[in-house]
Amino acid sequence: MRARWKFILDGSKSEALLAVDLYNRSRAERSLEGFFIHMHLAWQYMLHARFHRDGVDYRYRLPNGRFKRIDGEPMTWDLKRCVKERWPDPQDVVRQNIELTVTIRNKVEHRFQDAMALVTAGYAQALLLNYDHELTTTFGEKHSLKHELRFPVFVSTVTADNLSFVEEALDQLPAGFLGFLRDHEAALDQTIVQDERYEFRVHLVPKVAPKTEADLAITYVRADDLTPSQRDEFARLGQAGTVFVHEKLRPVANADLYKPSQAAAKVEDRIPFRFTTHGQFTRAWKRLKVRPERDAKHREVTKSQYCMYDSPNNAYLYTEAFIDKLVKECSTAEGFEKLLGQKPTRKPVQRATPPAELAPVVKSA
Repeated sequence: MRARWKFILDGSKSEALLAVDLYNRSRAERSLEGFFIHMHLAWQYMLHARFHRDGVDYRYRLPNGRFKRIDGEPMTWDLKRCVKERWPDPQDVVRQNIELTVTIRNKVEHRFQDAMALVTAGYAQALLLNYDHELTTTFGEKHSLKHELRFPVFVSTVTADNLSFVEEALDQLPAGFLGFLRDHEAALDQTIVQDERYEFRVHLVPKVAPKTEADLAITYVRADDLTPSQRDEFARLGQAGTVFVHEKLRPVANADLYKPSQAAAKVEDRIPFRFTTHGQFTRAWKRLKVRPERDAKHREVTKSQYCMYDSPNNAYLYTEAFIDKLVKECSTAEGFEKLLGQKPTRKPVQRATPPAELAPVVKSA
């Protein structure tokens, strides 16, 4: 007989597919709300399947130990309770994304759904990608939705001529919605806000260079790969979920990236402790999990705000953001030991050469 958790999982995947279908259905009423409702059901059922398979009792109980019931049936955990069980840390990025999208769902006003969809697109995409990742890591790659979903075709908001459309749509948002998002994210650690599992930001760039066999029709560029002027353009519009198109080639270079020895030296220059490449720096990237180990199958899977894989040179390069984070964490003895699990060694004090006017004067005989 087929295990019950498998039937629950089938229901979860059906909810996820329905959610995506609603989201991509042109002119459908309440499509944004429908997407979030069905994606949250998909998450809830998937976590139920996980708990059922692992023998976790996910039914509510009364103080006397009996089951809490609805229409005679035991009441099972809602999504909020499931998420707390799966990710006990309130600062977990996936948990933050789910909890935010639940709040967004409760704030959807149907007459503003097109504008709200623009602002929340990155959170919605992350919600789906996180779901598929949890699905495959928990139940196996064969359950992935990637075989059943395709990249949608679209116009309007992805063409360079329609930035004014985006601005007009944002002006139609209900009062306070953008303020809610800004206030919410201001209270979060910026490493969460910048994590693509919290908000997945995409930049599509038409390729005008000669086509190669390795090309795909669509190229994804992470948000932290944007130029300062492009990031300013996102900020000017007050949201990060819009896709922009620029008819130009993007040069590939390693500007503002550092080799391990360079990055370690820059950190050591800014803190009062010794910080060596093979001692503290290697320990730091391992403890923060910014990149895979050298023998990993997929060496390119890094935390892109901190580290990039340089394939031609088979090496890893590190960003200013990673250097800044290490400086922030390791500027005090307590922070140093907390991050690296070792006591710091203070750098020797450099005694300055006295200025010429204070130097002793030796008179010749």
